[in-house]
Amino acid sequence: MLGRKKIKHSAIFRQTIVFTAVTMAIVLAIVGVVRVVFIQFTLQSYNELYISQLNVSGGTRGNPKNTEDPIELLYQIMQDSSVLRRSLLSNRIVILDGTLISDPYGLIDTNFKIPRLPYLYESGGMYYIFAGIPVFGSSLLIVGGPSLELTALLESFEKAVFWIITFGFFISLLVSYLLAKDALKPVVKMSEQISKIDAQNIDERIPEQKSKEFDIFAKKLNSMLERIEDAFEVQNQFVSDVSHELRTPLTSINGYIKMLKRWGKDDPKIMEESLNSIEASNEYLRDLVEKLLLLTKNDYSIERKDVEVLSVVEEILELFKLELVDFKVKIEGESFTVSTSKEYLSLILKILIENAINYSKDEKELTIKLDPQQKIIAISDKGIGIEKEKLKNIFERFYKVDFSRSDKSHGLGLSIAKRVAENLDIELKPDSELGKGSTFTLVFKQNE
Repeated sequence: MLGRKKIKHSAIFRQTIVFTAVTMAIVLAIVGVVRVVFIQFTLQSYNELYISQLNVSGGTRGNPKNTEDPIELLYQIMQDSSVLRRSLLSNRIVILDGTLISDPYGLIDTNFKIPRLPYLYESGGMYYIFAGIPVFGSSLLIVGGPSLELTALLESFEKAVFWIITFGFFISLLVSYLLAKDALKPVVKMSEQISKIDAQNIDERIPEQKSKEFDIFAKKLNSMLERIEDAFEVQNQFVSDVSHELRTPLTSINGYIKMLKRWGKDDPKIMEESLNSIEASNEYLRDLVEKLLLLTKNDYSIERKDVEVLSVVEEILELFKLELVDFKVKIEGESFTVSTSKEYLSLILKILIENAINYSKDEKELTIKLDPQQKIIAISDKGIGIEKEKLKNIFERFYKVDFSRSDKSHGLGLSIAKRVAENLDIELKPDSELGKGSTFTLVFKQNE
């Protein structure tokens, strides 16, 4: 059973939610801090005012009638002072040194604790303020009671905050959406432009952006599009060239098969000619397919080891012994050792020497120079050469300087040699002059 397709939200939607959430979190944090700070300052001011009121009334500093019991002293002061009577007995909770003196609200029970002074306590929607007053030297008098003013103020504050947060949320949502839309506008526009690019208009590019970051992004995308366009053109050219290369031998094979069916059984000469042509075409196709498969590999599993280059050169020359019968072959310089793949180095040398043989018509001379100091191998011939302006194209697939030069050439050899050389960290340098021959130099970069 296929799983549900995951719903992908718009980047603007996601950014709007993030902006709104961050904004509301900041607002709520500020409101919370303001509430806490406001309550603390209010309690502190209330405590200071209460202490000041009792000090003005007098009687809390001395020790009347020399009574040592603080509670008796407190009752005496209540009896003698109308100010304290009004202050302490008029709807107030009174606690002296932990002993409950008065609790007109039934608020104090065994679990009731006052962790700090001044202290704000909420019960039944009413806020109670407890203030601590030092009396009689070392005694602590705690006086508490409901504060209608603070209760009304906090309730009003909370209602105002609720409506501010509610309206602020929608305003923040709208502002966040506009900000997110503006911030992501270049990305959205580039995305729309990219979505319109296909094989028919692959040459289109993203215009320059105003901001630095998005401009860098656009340039990277344009660079990628250029590589895709190049690869697309190469692919089209590759398909076209392969189709052309395959069509000729296949047409030839088909023609000779028809000839064999019609006359080959009765004419040995036609049969021999047809079979030879079919065999030649088959070899051409087999070689072409092998080279194409080598070109389509993403990389090479190259095992490197120390290779003595002179021995590799001599082995390749031995392979071409029959083709080089009429050639003057010279090996100059001294041998040297490099860390490379003998198999792939042999492939490069085989391609270059084969080219030298194929394109040497009149003056047949092959010179191979070895330079142990610079770590190079140079292969030179006195063949027909290549025009200077065409040198830059010789490593392209299926490129032929002159299609009349050789019927056996696929135009793939140098492409393969170039690619293998790059994987071996070898620089392959061509040099040629029309009518005077060519030189291909292998520079072993990793040994520099």
